Amino acid sequence: MAARVETNERRFCWEQVLRTNRLFRISQVFAPAGLAGKLLPLHALFGAVEEICSEHADTDIARRKLDWWRREVSQLGARGSNHPILRELLQTGAWEALRRDSLGQLFDGAEARLDPASPLGIEDLHEHCRGLSRPRFELELSLSGGGPEIPHAVTALAVTSGLAQLMREAQRRPSAGRYWWLPLSLMAHHGVSRAEIGPHAAAPQVRALLADLIDACCAWSPSEDRRHDSGPVQTPDSARHLVVMGQLQAHALGRMRSAQPGQFDAELDRVGLAQLYQAWKAARRISRP
Repeated sequence: MAARVETNERRFCWEQVLRTNRLFRISQVFAPAGLAGKLLPLHALFGAVEEICSEHADTDIARRKLDWWRREVSQLGARGSNHPILRELLQTGAWEALRRDSLGQLFDGAEARLDPASPLGIEDLHEHCRGLSRPRFELELSLSGGGPEIPHAVTALAVTSGLAQLMREAQRRPSAGRYWWLPLSLMAHHGVSRAEIGPHAAAPQVRALLADLIDACCAWSPSEDRRHDSGPVQTPDSARHLVVMGQLQAHALGRMRSAQPGQFDAELDRVGLAQLYQAWKAARRISRP
């Protein structure tokens, strides 16, 4: 019975992850031995929080759901939980390693995105994306007993990882708030309002706006193909999965330069041999310091 229950819990976690971030199907293959099983329920938790941020037009309902997760997480070590994701966190041993302050920041960031303020410029979006990625990165690194320091190779991918998450959430949001994260100055420069982006996604000014945004983001977090191949990157092995995931997201964002907004979710969900090769290239460059 115990084995069957565990299988059902893991199946639930996989279903949750694949609804929100299909790239995990490839990236977790390159996780260090013993870490992949712990990564699954953690990324399932990330996915559950993402869905709360994007699928509820009623912010009161979304806040109540976030409050429920906060309470369950705060009491998990003492009394356990009936939720499959949280049970799997306990059973894999991931819960013992997770940084509690980073968990709090994860929920705080989610609540802030329920009624968000639009960034004024590209630099504001840059900072928002970095802040969005930080607790997720810290939580994943803590699974290996690491401290709060994030390796440089991972920090460089924080912007693309944060923007990828905003785009994933945007595709599930009601259309009125789908593009809240677009910088106001960039929209003014191109003479585009948010209301025009959905109905007029193929318009030249909309395509130009999104291309400029993606170019700026990719310049902050260059993909593996744009770096000088100078050999292995001195990065802890515990960060390998983060680097692989970050590179997959960077490549997906790069493909969006020629895509329309309605195709963004398909690019982020694309999983195939090309993505497997990109992940392998990123993983082979990681070496222990």
